[in-house]
Amino acid sequence: LTSSSAGPHGRGGRSSSCRSTPCLAAMVFENAQDRKDTWLMDDDEVKITYETFEKAQNCGTAIIKKEDHTVGNLVRQQLLNYSDVRFAAYQIPHPLDHRLFVRVQTADDTSTPMTALQRSLEDLHDEFSHLEDEFNKELNSHMQQSSDPFSG
Repeated sequence: LTSSSAGPHGRGGRSSSCRSTPCLAAMVFENAQDRKDTWLMDDDEVKITYETFEKAQNCGTAIIKKEDHTVGNLVRQQLLNYSDVRFAAYQIPHPLDHRLFVRVQTADDTSTPMTALQRSLEDLHDEFSHLEDEFNKELNSHMQQSSDPFSG
């Protein structure tokens, strides 16, 4: 790209050559991923895989596809609430890599990392179901009192 005139901060306007060749902004969007590929699972895709971490006892990594920091932080925090979980952390390798790595280490052989992870997901599901039920109950109560559910 060339600039026809530089402003006070070294930025210029569009030159005539930018009109004939693709601009940088247009090129960036050409290479962008399709948004549905960041969250929509294919029929043959497996959501969660598990790998044992050999360098530590009772430790493993669950790889969860097409999830982000929201799920990672929720699962990590839920795992840390359990007394049998010694370590829990998550990592997203790269912003364009839509995999979530959750590493879990349990205190002893009475609970495996995958069992703790499964329990955390079930507990989070229960909490969110309860939250949804409470929200719907309050919304229905408010709608019965008012014709506009969002009025103060």
